[in-house]
Amino acid sequence: MATPLGEQDSAEFDRLLAGLLPCRTNDPELWFAERSAEVEEAKALCRTCPLVEGCLAGAIERREPWGVWGGEVFVDGVVVARKRGRGRPSKAEVLAREAERQVQEAARAGAGASVGASTAA
Repeated sequence: MATPLGEQDSAEFDRLLAGLLPCRTNDPELWFAERSAEVEEAKALCRTCPLVEGCLAGAIERREPWGVWGGEVFVDGVVVARKRGRGRPSKAEVLAREAERQVQEAARAGAGASVGASTAA
């Protein structure tokens, strides 16, 4: 008859799992780095992680404000192609980011409205 996992077994499982996760075996600051080379290194390490898809899905759901999650870079709660260097962003970048945010919000609002309409019918 199988016995339930005890505290010691659970701690051992957590330790073994942590050994498989790059964000647990490398410097955690790497996933929140400022330099592009370090950000790219974190993204590459994420690609080897067995939990990459769940990590990305969770980060999108939580709208992580920044960092590398699931192999993608988040800035202001949205996935971006690459992290911009320090300094003032160009006007084109600011306008593009705002337009992208508005499209995402409209898509969310439209999805909510269509779900509401289909349940009311």
